[in-house]
Amino acid sequence: MKVKKTLKSIAGWILYIAILVALIYGIPKGLTFALKTEYPMASITSGSMWPALKRGDLILIKGIEGKGEIKEGDIVVYKNPSTGSGQDPKGFTIHRVIELNENTIVTKGDANNVADSPVEYEEIIGKPLTFNQKPIRIPFLGNVNILLNKNNL
Repeated sequence: MKVKKTLKSIAGWILYIAILVALIYGIPKGLTFALKTEYPMASITSGSMWPALKRGDLILIKGIEGKGEIKEGDIVVYKNPSTGSGQDPKGFTIHRVIELNENTIVTKGDANNVADSPVEYEEIIGKPLTFNQKPIRIPFLGNVNILLNKNNL
C-alpha cells in the first residue's frame, strides 16, 4: 500500500514538472505564432520610457507587416546591433516614433532629452500589444529576465 502511494506521488511530481516545462517552453512558442513575431516578449531594462513603461515591466510584442503600420507617436521595438553577423540582436530598444523618413525612423524615449540615431524599417520587430491605446505591461515580471541576464553583460 505504501509503495503504491509513493509511486503515485512520484508520478504526480513527474506530471507537474512536465506541465511546468511545457508552459516554460510552450508559452513563448505559442506567443511567437499568435503575435506573428520571432520575439514576442521583452523586458523594460531602463527608465527611458517612463511613465508609459517602467523598468522591470514585461511587455508582449506584436509583429508588423511593413512600414505602413507605423505612425508618429507609436511605440516600436527594434533590434540593437548584434555583435556579429547572423547572431541574435544584443537586446532591443523600445522607444516612441518621433519622425518617419523614406527608409528610416527616428525614435526617442519619453524620458530622454535626445533622439536616437535613425533606424531602418527592417530593424523594427514590432509594437507593444495595447489595450485602449496604452501598452499592456506586466509590472515586475521583467525583473526576472533582467536578473538572469545581469551575469551576461
